[in-house]
Amino acid sequence: MNEFPGYTHTWAQNDRLALANGFVRNDLNFFKPQNYILNHQFPSNWAQPSYSTITAVEFPIHDYVPAVFMKAFGTNEPWVFHAYILLYSIIGFFFLYLLMEKITGSKVKATLVVLFAILSPVYTFYQGGFLPTIPSIANAIIGFYCYALYFEGRGKKWFKWALFFFTLAVLARFTFVIPYFALLGFELIRIFQKKAKFWPNIIGVAVSFIVVFTAQFYTSTLRATYGSDFLSELLPADNLEEMKNILNHMWENLVLAYFSGKQYFLIFLLGVLVIISLLVRQRNPDKSYLGWWIVCLFWLIGTCLFWLVMTKQFFAHDYYFLDTFYLPIVFFVGLCLSILPKPQWYFGELIMALFVAYFGIVAFEEDSNFQKERRVFLGNDRFTGSGINFTGSDEFLTKSGVPREDTILVIHAYGPNIPFIKMNRVGLAVVGHNPEDIDRGLNWKWDYVVFQRPYFMEDVYGIYPEILNKVEMIATNENLILCKRKQDTVSQSLMEFMNVKNPYKTLKVNFETKDSLKFVAIINDPAKKGNQIGYLGENEMYGFSYDFTKQVGPDTKPRVLKIKGKFLRRNNNPIGIIIASSQGTDFSFYQTIDLTSLSTPNEWAEKEFIIFLPQRRKNDKLSFYFQNVNKNVILLDDFEFKFYRN
Repeated sequence: MNEFPGYTHTWAQNDRLALANGFVRNDLNFFKPQNYILNHQFPSNWAQPSYSTITAVEFPIHDYVPAVFMKAFGTNEPWVFHAYILLYSIIGFFFLYLLMEKITGSKVKATLVVLFAILSPVYTFYQGGFLPTIPSIANAIIGFYCYALYFEGRGKKWFKWALFFFTLAVLARFTFVIPYFALLGFELIRIFQKKAKFWPNIIGVAVSFIVVFTAQFYTSTLRATYGSDFLSELLPADNLEEMKNILNHMWENLVLAYFSGKQYFLIFLLGVLVIISLLVRQRNPDKSYLGWWIVCLFWLIGTCLFWLVMTKQFFAHDYYFLDTFYLPIVFFVGLCLSILPKPQWYFGELIMALFVAYFGIVAFEEDSNFQKERRVFLGNDRFTGSGINFTGSDEFLTKSGVPREDTILVIHAYGPNIPFIKMNRVGLAVVGHNPEDIDRGLNWKWDYVVFQRPYFMEDVYGIYPEILNKVEMIATNENLILCKRKQDTVSQSLMEFMNVKNPYKTLKVNFETKDSLKFVAIINDPAKKGNQIGYLGENEMYGFSYDFTKQVGPDTKPRVLKIKGKFLRRNNNPIGIIIASSQGTDFSFYQTIDLTSLSTPNEWAEKEFIIFLPQRRKNDKLSFYFQNVNKNVILLDDFEFKFYRN
């Protein structure tokens, strides 16, 4: 419940947590939302500091309310935000049950719809998270329920309540204007059919539109004045080929995140039963649900049009499915159930209830497995890794004498707000991955710069070795390096910069013998007579495996590993090296280094890498190996591994 945002779309979720913390810092000034970043993504792509943390964002009511409770409870812990979003989702599902009971005329069918909706893997993942999509889904459902009461003739006040909740949904997440317009379109049809009146409701609709327009206008004013860290433009596919690639990616990687296999089977089963019911004319005699089919049709058309203008965002942002297709598909399930007649056979309702219970159990099991798989930290996940690396950074900076009001520069901030939330300080984020971005950031106005030790060699020094002439280290811990501007012109080596001196263990591999080597062949060097080299064929996904555990000993303290060696790759297929600390399949440390960008095909490259090894668990195995999953051919020679105390 107190889990820091991680694993999937860590960036987006931390941006929302940063807004809540920003409201706490600005004494709950709703009209000046802020995060921790002094250089915003838009309009200059983080390249221009504004030196203000105020950012434009869609009506941030669902970041503001958690901030109110944070302020009241005197804590910035994520559990407050988690609890708010989770509670909102539960309220939404309560009203979904009430709505579907009206549409289907059955408590059992309504329960099935709710189970179908709540067990969507992607919904479950974000249900207790930080995105405003979840409250907007709930508000849209409540709006539909209020409209259902109005549709039944319960009074005009329910239409006004429907307008209120839809307005709230649209304000926080503008994509919910699609179901809002679908509902208004259906109401307009009823007006043309003289089943509803125009003038009594026009004032409420006008007020709703004015509120939404005013909020959008104010957001655009903030964007023009301060910039923003939130997308506000359309991103259609550039051409049909790109659209096809995105669809293929969604099908291959995301389709089982949207709904589970059991849920897709239920959709198919309901479709078949509806067709059979229509063919044999054995359908529910109550036709009050037919109007909802029109709403759902308008809704799906609008959603498809939105997909066309925002196609690129669907490539990797699974929560866009929740903004768009999720709810109309849930309604489709409910409407299919509404067509099916009540079972006439003996114990029919009981049998249906047992089927619903069975579906809930098997779908829950599949959903649970999905959540476990998604909540696994992978070594190449720099976003979750950044959250881990910056844990305890607030205390580390305070003990190192860094005033809270000083400006911090973070180079290669994966998810710009992540480091600053953990440090509880504002600052500047270098997000780009090229020398120009790093050099630009170093020329900004800042007091201290912080690097992540596990990523320093590959993401900073490997790209911009001149960093050693620009900064000097003043403090370090297991995961972070704190530096200030270098005031002198005296050059320093990488080892001097890291304050690393003599190695306590050196291991050399020249491939003249195969002792202690695994998964690597030894061949004669075709270019140098009398020399032997290592060889990894294209079918060897992993090779040149080296287990350091026995040589290094049971020392579990944080250490520095320096790797130096020669390699040659035959083609452009990606290759890399992996250093890992693990117990079986349980990794406590996993770092990959890409070698493709550091070498040219068919040319020997001699490279040097420094890896900061965290504290190992007692029984951890410390290993090194080459990664060749893309079927390259690799030649190896003269590798040296040095271990340093730090």
